Parts: sequence; structure tokens; C-alpha cells
Amino acid sequence: MAETLKADIAKEVNISARRNDSFKLNLEVKNSSGLIDLNDLRDSVYPNYQAKMSIINSSGERVLSVYSYYWRDVIPNTTNHANNLTPNSSTEGHYSGDASDMGIDFSNANGTNGFVTINVPHAYMIFQSGNYKYDLQIRKQESGTAGDEDVAEYTTWLYGTFTLNADITQV
Repeated sequence: MAETLKADIAKEVNISARRNDSFKLNLEVKNSSGLIDLNDLRDSVYPNYQAKMSIINSSGERVLSVYSYYWRDVIPNTTNHANNLTPNSSTEGHYSGDASDMGIDFSNANGTNGFVTINVPHAYMIFQSGNYKYDLQIRKQESGTAGDEDVAEYTTWLYGTFTLNADITQV
């Protein structure tokens, strides 16, 4: 009898949002020991946990990428992830926010660890309504130097459909 080993920990979560509305998703992250400490820093600067959420259309073209402020140990406006850019019909959008209001935030504003907030302002939720695919990928690096990809781990935590519903009232 064949055994199956499942190394893919990603959970399918389908998301429905409204075009032109602000988007906010709060996640609680646990393992068998309880809430995971997502707030540790390497060298007092670089977050151990960093993230990128990508939304693609049915052709596989990127529509919107949302980042933690640091992605691959680099802040926005560099080659590793673009600075904030609203999407349009021919250009992928990018949103990182800033150091105090991030697109993907691991900070523990409520005094506890284990929480992640994905926050996208309404100005970035302007792509065409319809059905898309998305995933949320986490980069974890607890040792090594900045941007050391040899010791970084990448894990997809969530994936699924991203439905953007039409909106009647325009901003």
C-alpha cells in the first residue's frame, strides 16, 4: 500500500472583496505550541518573517502584489519589490505601504504575537472586477546576513480564488 507524504502546508482560502473598497484581512497564525512569534528581528533591523501576496488573472498575468514593508530584506523602491504603484489595465499594481502602515503587517499592535494583517487601501483595489487566483508566500530567515537566500525559507501559507465584486458607488 502506497504512503503519501504531504509537504505542502498551504491552505485553500477563497477570498471575496469589493472593487474600490479598502481590503483588510486579519490572520491568526498558530502551530502545535500555540501562537507563533512573528515579530523577531535579525540584527535589530530585518524582520524574520516577510511576506508577499500576488493576485493573477486567468492568463497568469500579475494584477496586484502586496508586500510586507521588507521583502527579501529590502524596503520598497528597489529592484526586489516596487514602490507603491496603483494597478491599471496594462500595469501590475504594487503595495507595500510604509514602515508604519504596511501592506502585510506582522506587528503585534494588540500586544500579542501570532497575528498578520493584510491591508490594501481602496486606491489599489481598482482593477477590473472578476475572478482571479492568489497566494500568500512567507519568507522566513532567522540567521545569516541581509538577503541571504541560502538560509531563507519560503512557504506558501494561503492560496485560492480572489473574487473582486463590482461596485456601484465610485470614489
